[in-house]
Order: sequence, then C-alpha cells, then structure tokens
Amino acid sequence: MYCYHCGYHIDENKFEEKSSTHQKYAENINNDTEIKYVCPRCGHLIYSGHTEDDAKSLSRACHAELQRGRNDFARGMCAISLGVISLITSLVFFLLSNKLSDSGGRAISFTSPEFWVSVILGLLSVILLVYGCIKTVKGLTTKKTYTNLLKDINNRTFVQ
Repeated sequence: MYCYHCGYHIDENKFEEKSSTHQKYAENINNDTEIKYVCPRCGHLIYSGHTEDDAKSLSRACHAELQRGRNDFARGMCAISLGVISLITSLVFFLLSNKLSDSGGRAISFTSPEFWVSVILGLLSVILLVYGCIKTVKGLTTKKTYTNLLKDINNRTFVQ
C-alpha cells in the first residue's frame, strides 16, 4: 500500500507478520470492516480503495519521490566520479613513494609523505565508491518504482 499523502510504500504483509490485526481483533472484524494503517512517515491514514482526489495526491507524492530518486542517483554518480579521481591520484602518489634505497635498488618508502597521502586517498576513494554505488542503486530503484506507479495511475489501473 502507498500513502496518499507522501507516497511512502508500506508492505502490509511484513506489517501484519509483526502483530496481526486479524488475530487481535478477530471477534470485532466482519466482511464490511475496513482496515486502515497509519503511515510511519507522515501519520496520515492509508486505506484500500481510492477516490480521484486520493489519486491526484498520490500522483503529486510520486513526482516528489521521483525527484528524490533523481537526487540520489546524481549524488551517487558524483561520489563515484570523485572516488575514481581520488583512486587515480592515490595510485600516482603510491608510485611516487617508490624511492631509491641504500642498497642501490628501488623500494617503497613507508615513511615518506607520498605513501601516507596515497593511503589516505585510497581509503577516501573506497568510501566514496561504496557510498556512490549504494546511492546510485537506491536512486535507480526509486525512480523505477515510482515511474511504474505513475504509469498505473495515469492508465487508471492502480489498485491499492
């Protein structure tokens, strides 16, 4: 079920697994009883069935969620590009930490500032890449979900 006010998706099967409404109030429920949920995000009532005003409100909420998905995707792609840039810079500094040793050969100097800059940039790039991948995937799934929901609302095939 989707909240008509904010577009938040509630999986009523998971919600009913925790504490089943049907089992708690079995003696008070008949076929005409309408079960309503309270949205955890905004506090509005969510119920099955909808009117034209509910569909318009849900459509506005879907457009807001689509924008949030686009923002998450953009943040993720920005973090991925910054992560790749810092990873390349880290590799350059790691190669610069390769110094001449006392025996005449080349070895990595673990005490040089170039090595520590490469380590710090490497850690930063891993953090940025992981964050970017998570945000990108979250943004893409949000965009796909709410695009499909908007198509259902526009085609008048949406059923709550």
